[in-house]
Amino acid sequence: MHTVTRNPTAESREKASQRVFITGVSSGIGEALALLHLQNGHTVFGTSRRQPYGLMDYPDFHFRSFDLSRPSAMDELFEDNFASVLEQGVDRVFLNAGVSGNVPGRGAEFSLDELQHVLNVNVLANKAMLDLVLSSSRRPTTCVLSASMAGVRFRAGTLPYSLSKAALAALGGVYAEENPQVFFAVLGLCNVDTGLSRQVSFSQRTADFADLKSLQQRALAPGYMVSPAQRAKDMLAVIDAPDAYGIKSGIFVDMRTALADHQKTHSPLSQA
Repeated sequence: MHTVTRNPTAESREKASQRVFITGVSSGIGEALALLHLQNGHTVFGTSRRQPYGLMDYPDFHFRSFDLSRPSAMDELFEDNFASVLEQGVDRVFLNAGVSGNVPGRGAEFSLDELQHVLNVNVLANKAMLDLVLSSSRRPTTCVLSASMAGVRFRAGTLPYSLSKAALAALGGVYAEENPQVFFAVLGLCNVDTGLSRQVSFSQRTADFADLKSLQQRALAPGYMVSPAQRAKDMLAVIDAPDAYGIKSGIFVDMRTALADHQKTHSPLSQA
């Protein structure tokens, strides 16, 4: 474990207009992150398979469609209007895109090809993108990996997703050790109302798995699920002040825990 010390140049860059790279911008948290950065006056380079129609009218939004299941072809992503991502660098990287792998289902039901597809999108594509952006002469100050408790707390029925998210957390941890100048936020985003979370919690097969059934019941409780827009704001708060939220580079943290601990330590009663 180590502490990332940011130099004055990096700090001044963070206060000014930023260049931000985000994957999975067509919906959910990726779209919310892109919108939030654009509204704050930053330049966003966003990629996904589908075009994010709600973002296309922003002059500082640059989009390129790409299928992350082809990590060996990652050079193709950073061509044409994305060439400057590597040539000029970016300040922040959000590796947010991911697939569930058609969970839930018993582990033996998933073929090796199906597992490989999920690993390609959720892990190997992220490695390929990190290798390219970290090779830029202007390296990002922060890389955010959208991890999950599924990679830490294993539940029956979630093999493809859990396997990939455990590997993603390892990727962030190893790269943090090897690149101490860059802050790697490995965040478990948790209870967010997205298409992926609904697929896991409200599949026809959810009732076959007790833990997932319990998760479904919690998801139905008023106030349990948060919107992608709210979680995007939470993520920016955390990476803007990692020490205040107890976030260490390369160390997985559950967002609910980080937010709850921060609220306790910064509440009026705790400071009385």
